[in-house]
Amino acid sequence: MRKFFISISIICFNLFSTHMLSAASLNAKEDRQTSPYTGYTRAHWLEINEQLIAGALNYVNPETGIFSLPESTGAYRELEDFRNENQARIMERIMVGVIIYTTATGKDEVPGYKGSITKPFINAITRGTDPKSEGYWGDPDPNDQIGVSFALGIYACPERFWNPLTNEQKKNLIKFFQKQSFNTTYHNNHYFFHLFATSLIEKYGNGIDSNRAHHTQMMERLLGWYRGDGWFIDGNNRGFDYYNFWGFQLFNQMVYQYDPVWKEQFGKRIQDISSRLLETVPYQYARNGGHIPWGRSLTYRFASNAAIGWAMINGNSTLSPGIARRILSGDLKYFWENGCMGENGLLNIGYLGKNQSLAENYIVPGDPYFAMHGLCCLLLPENHPFWKVKEEPMPADIAGGKVAVEGAQFSLNVSPVDGDARLYPAGQPFDRTIWQSPVKYNQHAYSATIGFCLTGEGGEDIGAGRTGYSYDGKQWMYRLRSRTLFIKPDHIASIYHLQSIGKEDRTPEFQKDELITHTLIGNDGEVHVFWHNYPDPLYLSVGGYGISIPNGDTLQETPSKQGLCIHGGDYHSTIQAVCAPEGNLYSTLLTPRKGWKHTHLFGGLGAYCSWQSKAGVPPHTPVVVYVNGTKDRVPANVKINVARTYNGLVITFEGKQFQIKIID
Repeated sequence: MRKFFISISIICFNLFSTHMLSAASLNAKEDRQTSPYTGYTRAHWLEINEQLIAGALNYVNPETGIFSLPESTGAYRELEDFRNENQARIMERIMVGVIIYTTATGKDEVPGYKGSITKPFINAITRGTDPKSEGYWGDPDPNDQIGVSFALGIYACPERFWNPLTNEQKKNLIKFFQKQSFNTTYHNNHYFFHLFATSLIEKYGNGIDSNRAHHTQMMERLLGWYRGDGWFIDGNNRGFDYYNFWGFQLFNQMVYQYDPVWKEQFGKRIQDISSRLLETVPYQYARNGGHIPWGRSLTYRFASNAAIGWAMINGNSTLSPGIARRILSGDLKYFWENGCMGENGLLNIGYLGKNQSLAENYIVPGDPYFAMHGLCCLLLPENHPFWKVKEEPMPADIAGGKVAVEGAQFSLNVSPVDGDARLYPAGQPFDRTIWQSPVKYNQHAYSATIGFCLTGEGGEDIGAGRTGYSYDGKQWMYRLRSRTLFIKPDHIASIYHLQSIGKEDRTPEFQKDELITHTLIGNDGEVHVFWHNYPDPLYLSVGGYGISIPNGDTLQETPSKQGLCIHGGDYHSTIQAVCAPEGNLYSTLLTPRKGWKHTHLFGGLGAYCSWQSKAGVPPHTPVVVYVNGTKDRVPANVKINVARTYNGLVITFEGKQFQIKIID
């Protein structure tokens, strides 16, 4: 890590492209009449599905269904650690795309691969569930998650994935489903993996126990994690993230489609939850089509499309078909044109292209193929309005807008200036140190256009985009496990506890001192206001947006009296101390860990600017800082006025006054 700084002393006053990755070419012709925003048609979706299938199947043994992907290990763990589950998991996630394709087209072959595209998966399943086979998987490991795709194939396309099986093979598979039905599971979205085959067990199991009563309780528990506005916490993980899309919303809708008992029991609740989600979903997508990256498993990429796609399939969508296709085609196109398919023909671990620093410790090479769930719209027939009506604009295409999503404790903002979509988490009850939770969950803002810095699991606890504090000015701690004070579309406030340094902190939560933060959400950047209530002075800091510097490029700085702007490639990040004690402005360039290439979500080297106080800041002394990140343009100068009142501040930002109470 390289760090540079500029010393400044400020009082209250008035203020007046990462590297593009190559995309696999498509033969389908754009249709700008029906799809004026994306040009994409159903033919583009089908062709992308074909290329993904062919690329993956080039690494399979067609007789065994075992995949030999170029990377023999995941990001952090050996494949052997997963024993039976791992190879089946790789195969199962790729299988989703095959199920969707064969169901949508009736075909059993794709360009670029010679042979049946379903046979390798049938061979793997029948071998793996046959006790007499040398490829037998044995009993499932505790918490094993395998089986959902096998069940989906039978539900959606029985003529390919059920009818060809012998009676003995069918019995073996149903026994496997039953074992998984009674298996232990993690207390989060994994419940869905164990209950999804319940109807199949009852239909084909000749009276064997499906464990439905238990799974009905689990469905109740899953729905009990609902927190409003279409959002769930992820069970014992307690956090909000995109598992809401590719976990809860996806599987709720699949249960709605394929289990008539639970559709009758839970269908109305699932419909209501979906409709609330779709009210604010359009604000999570930028004009370039990409959704806001936030949370873990981001290597699943366009799997987020599944929540909207399955709502369309079930007739539960409250979005018009034109807006829905604009959003989903835009997201698929964003990832496709930014290199999600690598030169090796695979969806590699990463976000845009291959990027090992993104992966969590549970990610293995086949996991990116969970993205195949995002192709579910192909299950809609070609004459469905989703494919036929004209694309309609989403907020990023027109005037933008701001909305508060109180159920998930964040606000969303689509900028009318450049169409960027941003998310501002106020409360995040995520209480773990794994999965890079500091940078993926606890920054003050997440941008679809800018992304964020990261150094990989177990890497540096980066201060970009986060407030921080230090008792000695040397060892810094940053925003973690924030709690919401209030949420408005253009103003959120949160609070988080200060931790002790250098020892295990046994202080009860209610006795801990706190750091209080406010974020004023503008059309072009944000104002952060923060202070602490520790009885002694503390060093304070705040980081700006983390941008991508293409490998080989140089981080450039443009200092000013009030602030600092850094840039490299197509990106800029600026920070301005509006009303602050004496402090330093830093620029930080994050170098990769040994053997790795990237320190930014989009690839390249992550860089950010930050402000740090020169000395301890007394309690209840507010710091006011403006930050912004931009692509393809220099951040505009802004005028911000700060006036003191008897109990706080009045800040005028973008023509609106915000009252901030320091001590009520």
